[in-house]
Amino acid sequence: MKLKLLISTLFVIAILSLGSKSEAYVFGMKSRDNSIENIQRIEKQYKLDLPIVSFIFDPRGPHVEKTLNALNTKLGEDRIYHISISPDSLSAQQVADGKFDKQYTQFFQDVKKNNLRVIFRTMHEMNGGRYPRSSNPTTFKKAWIHVRELARAEGLSQTNILFDMSVNARDLPAKGGKPAQTATFIQCQQKVKAKLKCPTFEDYYPGDKYVDLMGVTFYNRGKWNSNRRWGTPDQIVNAAGRKTLDRLKTFNKPIFVDEVGTTAVNYEWAYSFKKSLEVYANNSDLKNEWLLQLKDFLLRETRIVGAIYFNVDLSNGLKTRTLGELDRSVIDYQSNKFYDKILDIYAAGKPNDSNALYYLFNIKRVTLNDKTYFIPSDYAKPVKDLYAFTTKYVTGLSGQLDFLDKTKTSWSLRNQYKRFTKVNLDAIVDATKKFF
Repeated sequence: MKLKLLISTLFVIAILSLGSKSEAYVFGMKSRDNSIENIQRIEKQYKLDLPIVSFIFDPRGPHVEKTLNALNTKLGEDRIYHISISPDSLSAQQVADGKFDKQYTQFFQDVKKNNLRVIFRTMHEMNGGRYPRSSNPTTFKKAWIHVRELARAEGLSQTNILFDMSVNARDLPAKGGKPAQTATFIQCQQKVKAKLKCPTFEDYYPGDKYVDLMGVTFYNRGKWNSNRRWGTPDQIVNAAGRKTLDRLKTFNKPIFVDEVGTTAVNYEWAYSFKKSLEVYANNSDLKNEWLLQLKDFLLRETRIVGAIYFNVDLSNGLKTRTLGELDRSVIDYQSNKFYDKILDIYAAGKPNDSNALYYLFNIKRVTLNDKTYFIPSDYAKPVKDLYAFTTKYVTGLSGQLDFLDKTKTSWSLRNQYKRFTKVNLDAIVDATKKFF
């Protein structure tokens, strides 16, 4: 009788309704080599707990399934995974025709099996002209809808996967609609779009019901590429003539920065490889200053719910000269470079209970007993209450777990949380047990 009274006392507490969303961004990093170990090493050395971890599996191979199956064990169940998978050399029409269905379906099954929370980016930067899936809005929209329907057929919903339509900050369709790495690109700015009859990212949009996030990729480049100039994040993503960020906002979707990074190299003089090497080796202030600008930009642009720093140096410390200054990494074990202001971006992008990205997944990040898990938003407070009650009034691990099992049959539990079905209540108990 006393035990039933205690249970009733606990569950008089009102149910937590879904909280209002915060405007703060959450921050993640791209694994340098798509390995879990690279993220583990960074987190251990710099005492980080990245809320988002990014992988780009392009092309997709059998190693992808192995990585997905190891994420919960090696990185924990409290992460959001930002994963890019694109259809190798297939065109958008071939994707729409099902030529990549096997690979997509396997991926969706892995997400479902492991109960992952995934920001899913596929066929990204379609508004450029480099990739076979690009430069054709009509076939792209068919392909996008087809892939999303594959995910739904595997039982995935917004609670597990967010479809992220990721565009390049610059609209650069291939001339003649024939994409290739060596294609001639059209600078399709808004003022010349009608005259040139060239597509911009708006033309690829498949419809509100098929898109959860609008994504964007942008980089701050150095002196090697005469086509680009050093600029602040605002100057790059909202450049005159393009106004990419302003245009993204018109879709009224949350915005996610899928790739962002900067070189460390800038100087007043004409391009010189020798000078670039000198600046790269001796001046970390430029890159650190830009990182602080990025932090301020992400905090100020409240429609942006998250960002991934592209922690990859494709030039290997400018040793690969033909690639120019693609020294984007900020924590790099190959070049032994570390730019400490990335920690400021990380600190400002830590998760909180009502972060907008978690709101989209309808989850809370709950920490109890030094363990952290994602809990459905409606369950979070009941789980905390049940955990607090159990640890206060029941001693010993075996006794606590036994009590929780018996709680499933308690009508007191069901009466106090009338909005929940018996299945929901059992799920709350099972979620609570994970913290013991």
